[in-house]
Amino acid sequence: MTVAETQSTSTRSPGRTTGQFGVVVFLASDVMLFAPFFAAYFLLRSTTAVWPPEGTELDVARAAAATVVLVVSSFTLIAADRAHERGDGPAMRRWLIATIGLGTAFLVNQFAEYATLDFRADDHPYGSIYWGLTGLHTAHVTAGVCALGLLYVRAARTRSLDEITPWARGISLFWHLVDIVWLGVFVTIWMIR
Repeated sequence: MTVAETQSTSTRSPGRTTGQFGVVVFLASDVMLFAPFFAAYFLLRSTTAVWPPEGTELDVARAAAATVVLVVSSFTLIAADRAHERGDGPAMRRWLIATIGLGTAFLVNQFAEYATLDFRADDHPYGSIYWGLTGLHTAHVTAGVCALGLLYVRAARTRSLDEITPWARGISLFWHLVDIVWLGVFVTIWMIR
C-alpha cells in the first residue's frame, strides 16, 4: 500500500469526530454540575420540617408559562436544524431568531420573577437552594442565547452551511440539554411542594 492510499483511507473514519466527542463530554460534565444541586434540594427538603418556609410563595402559573416558552424554543431550534440540513440558510436564520427571542423571553421572565421574590438566598435553606439552582440554570440559558446569537452571525456570514455544521450541532445539543434541565427544575421547585 502506498503512502497516498494510506492517507486517503485514514482521513475520514465513520465514527464520531473529536469535536463531537468533546461536546458529549462537556454535556455530561454539565449534567454532573446540576446533579449536586438537585441532590441538595431533596436532602434539604427531607431534613427540614416546613418546606417551603412560610412566606415563600412562587407563581406557578408564571413558571408554567415560562416552561412552555422554553419548550417551544426547542422546537424552533429543531426547525432551524432541519433548515440547516436542507441547506436553507434564510430559513435557518429565521428559526434561530425565533429561538433567540423565546430564550430571551424566558430570561426576562426569570429576572422579573427574581425582582418580585420576597426572600433572598441567605434567608433560609430553601432560599439558598432556590437561588442556586435557578441561578445556575439562568446562567446556562444566558450562555445558550449568546451561543445561538453567535451561530446566527456565522450562518449569515458563511458561504456554505456545511462550514458551521459542528457549531450548529453542538449548540443545538447544549440548548436541548438546558431545556431538559429546566423541566427538572420546574417539577422540583414549582410542582413538588
